[in-house]
Amino acid sequence: MIYCVETMKKYISEFYEKIYRANAGMKHPVATGERLAADLGYSRRVLDLIPAQLWDNFLPCGNPLPYLKPVSGDLILNLGCGAGVDSLVLMLEKPAGIEIVNLDIVFHVLSMATRALPLGPVPNFVCADAESLPFVRGCFKWVILNGVLNLFSDKSRLISEISRVVNPGGIVAGADLCRTAPLPDYFRDEPDAWAWCMSGALTEDELTASFSLAGFEKKAFKPEKLDEYFDRAVFVFGKKR
Repeated sequence: MIYCVETMKKYISEFYEKIYRANAGMKHPVATGERLAADLGYSRRVLDLIPAQLWDNFLPCGNPLPYLKPVSGDLILNLGCGAGVDSLVLMLEKPAGIEIVNLDIVFHVLSMATRALPLGPVPNFVCADAESLPFVRGCFKWVILNGVLNLFSDKSRLISEISRVVNPGGIVAGADLCRTAPLPDYFRDEPDAWAWCMSGALTEDELTASFSLAGFEKKAFKPEKLDEYFDRAVFVFGKKR
């Protein structure tokens, strides 16, 4: 079966809706949760402060947070935030006065996250489509994309929207699978492979070219070999002034 872009987009949204509704103790074909976060270098001190219910819904591809250096007054967009764990880590580790907007298309995970948040400063939550961001031009200094980019078949549309809301000199810090070899043909139209960030994976050169066309330049790219087809990579792009 060949899936059109909108059909695949709907499938992926519903796929994550089902995962988030039944995630506690659920087994996945990929590593998730607090143990993975520790392996990825998230601070042990911070990990212990985050509620277990949020860990049950933490599905990262890597740890881009060390590349974010916000100062008081900066506005950060956590795009495709899921349970918003990355946002909580930032608010616990970074200077007071930063403001974070969590955005996801799956309403259930945002609702769950708001109920599970600890007391204290919390990020904002917005349910919206990342291909049509409900923000004014140039309002964000930082954007997080942790396990999000590969879910979109039309990456140029997504990256164009990101470029619109990032101010000149702003930074996109992300993590995702990067393809290191041609994938078997069946990956192209396999919906679960799209949902687990495999079928939509780019090579490093393709990733760099996609952001370059939208006015970004590569600041960092850190790959970690996973298997014969994929690296798990952290990437950073800065919007040209």
